[in-house]
Amino acid sequence: MGIALGYDDEGVHTPGDQVNWNESRYVDVWDPVRRVGGWFRIGARPNARYAEMSACVFLADGRVAFAFDRAEIDGNGLVAGGHRGRQSWDIVEPWRTTRVGFTGAMSVFGDPWVLTNPKEAFRNSPQVNAEIDLVCTTEGLTAVMGQDQDQHHLVFLPGQADFHYQHMARVVGTIRLGEETFEVDGRGGKDHSWGPRNWHAKIYLRWLTCCIDDDNGFMLTRSVGPTAERRSGFVWADREFRVVDGFDMVNQYAGAPWYELLRTEVTVRAGDVEWTATGVPQSRLPLRHVQADGEGREAVLRIVKQPAEWTFADGRTATGHLEYHDLVEDGVPVGLHE
Repeated sequence: MGIALGYDDEGVHTPGDQVNWNESRYVDVWDPVRRVGGWFRIGARPNARYAEMSACVFLADGRVAFAFDRAEIDGNGLVAGGHRGRQSWDIVEPWRTTRVGFTGAMSVFGDPWVLTNPKEAFRNSPQVNAEIDLVCTTEGLTAVMGQDQDQHHLVFLPGQADFHYQHMARVVGTIRLGEETFEVDGRGGKDHSWGPRNWHAKIYLRWLTCCIDDDNGFMLTRSVGPTAERRSGFVWADREFRVVDGFDMVNQYAGAPWYELLRTEVTVRAGDVEWTATGVPQSRLPLRHVQADGEGREAVLRIVKQPAEWTFADGRTATGHLEYHDLVEDGVPVGLHE
């Protein structure tokens, strides 16, 4: 038995001494009926006195609205933002209900691949004023990967964070972009970690979320780093939490220049549960993190966020998100074999 999470762990934690100490909270959603979704994150680095604040909305016609800021902060909290927008998290009931809001300007990309050149994309894309209010409902601590922090080491690589948990969420609320208003009722994943963070602790990573209904779904992680690799996750099967025994995954990608994911096929095993499902991205947003590698050379980590719809072998359908990270070598993501 490792460290058991408690009632207060949905909130903020006392920072460590490291300059890269980070407390990150994240949620995503996709509504398969209205075909609208998004994701929202605050990554607070109180010792560096800034927070990475991101807000993203995927629209049915292929447009993607996005806001990002390295907002100045003077402590660890649940609110971050500045003149580019403000994001807030309200823990209404720990492990049950969280309210997430964003107010501010968002850039709108007709083709999200323009973000591979961020300066040009933000300079040339129109902006709209956004107001977003979402309520995220989760199924309690017994449905959490990381309820026992021994589970943390099954999915996180060394250097990603000291503590971490994730679980599925139903997300409802309102998204207003300029003159357009969308009522959202969908599902996705919710994630929270704290401790020193190195974005380049991985060589490549695959994070898959699949939510069938309140009673069933799975979250899987496949990650490879310089010193370790992981293949684990959990299933929520008829309201019973199970760490997976293993899973197989086959990804199909398009070619150059974007090498975008076309589909993923997984078979998940957890005790007497075996599920086979195919996930297809419904949109995408490419991001990147640039830092020097161990030899002082520029290293680029590509991060592609993708809402997805799933079809199971037995005919059931589901919704979720696919998050794929790859170091890039000579313009090619390194993990295309998996």
